[in-house]
Amino acid sequence: MSTYDNTNSGAAFERNNPNPKAPKYSGPLNVEGKEFEISIWEKTSKTGSPFLSIKVGPPREKKAGNYNNNKSFTPKPKQNSFDDSDVDF
Repeated sequence: MSTYDNTNSGAAFERNNPNPKAPKYSGPLNVEGKEFEISIWEKTSKTGSPFLSIKVGPPREKKAGNYNNNKSFTPKPKQNSFDDSDVDF
């Protein structure tokens, strides 16, 4: 079984970010064996023509449990919704 060669290729996936300045699509890009990240915005020119604005940069660091643009992440403690005052002992 052969392995897929992703050299000089990439993929952009739609992001569901409520921030209007965030890219609509982003994903990995490989150029001559070096990894990058591609970000794509849908825009409209002054004449009203739609176009794509593209930025290529270094790959983002992926941190477990952190999906908020690399800001520190602290999970909220679970709230116990059970009220034992309703139980007769």
